[in-house]
Amino acid sequence: MGWMISSPLPILLKKNICMHKSKTIHTILIFLTALLCLTGPGAVMSQDIPAAPGACLTTLDKGSVNWSTGMVTVKGEAAPLKDKKKNADTIFGEARADASRNIIELLKQIRISADLPVGTYAADKDIIMAGIEKTAMDARITRQLYSSDGALKLTLETSIYGGFLQLVIPETIRQIPKITPAEPQTDSLDATIDHTGLIIDASDIDFSPVIYPVILDEQGRELYSSAFISREYAVQNGIVTYVCSLKAAMKSKRIGIHPMVLKGLRVGEATPSSIIINMSDTNRLEEAVERHHFLKECRVIIVLAK
Repeated sequence: MGWMISSPLPILLKKNICMHKSKTIHTILIFLTALLCLTGPGAVMSQDIPAAPGACLTTLDKGSVNWSTGMVTVKGEAAPLKDKKKNADTIFGEARADASRNIIELLKQIRISADLPVGTYAADKDIIMAGIEKTAMDARITRQLYSSDGALKLTLETSIYGGFLQLVIPETIRQIPKITPAEPQTDSLDATIDHTGLIIDASDIDFSPVIYPVILDEQGRELYSSAFISREYAVQNGIVTYVCSLKAAMKSKRIGIHPMVLKGLRVGEATPSSIIINMSDTNRLEEAVERHHFLKECRVIIVLAK
């Protein structure tokens, strides 16, 4: 009876392969654990999204305001100190706190009107300042970047729509009851078309975006102001949206499928937060009885220069 001697080489190779796989898996698990520790609590790992074509952005000391979306973006950072050790949670907390401070400062720089920044308006109003701080606390982290030495830079984003606007839009803007549009009283062709929104083309005048702009005629009469606006819509969507392209404005869902387009004549001298339109455009707007409906709902876009 012959003996078949089995070589130990295949067994050893199989054992080595299994050990190699085990080490590889172990290394991956360590890497993933370290990555989770670095990202910090509540982190969102994503890339900064460039502004859409036609968007209007204002860059301030601490970040930027996208007036086309209502989004405010700031950055915060924290670096490990050489004289003491910090863990990932501490670094994350310091960067988040820095970004929160920056977003509060940026929100205070936004102007309600040309001569009234939010910070001045809220200076003696504890409730409003508390609301601004809460807006910063609720802001979303959209990007985190760690350097090789453990320093962290993160991006924080929040919206001015909703709670923030509820705090800062003028108290004169109140709820307007439901309006039933009347029948047109003129035979002009323009008036027979139900307009769905309003575009003010201010691209040829030097107008800076504010939370509460006003549209005036050449005699100084208010055509779009607190008397025409329902607070519910102003808080939810802003009193106006700003874009830096007429083409982008025409595509916006905010003003519907058939907006009225009027030309900004100049900025008001006494009130730089106002845009004046000529008498011809004033007549067009006032002949459109449906204006009460779309102005009430803040379906208004202002086109600014790029």
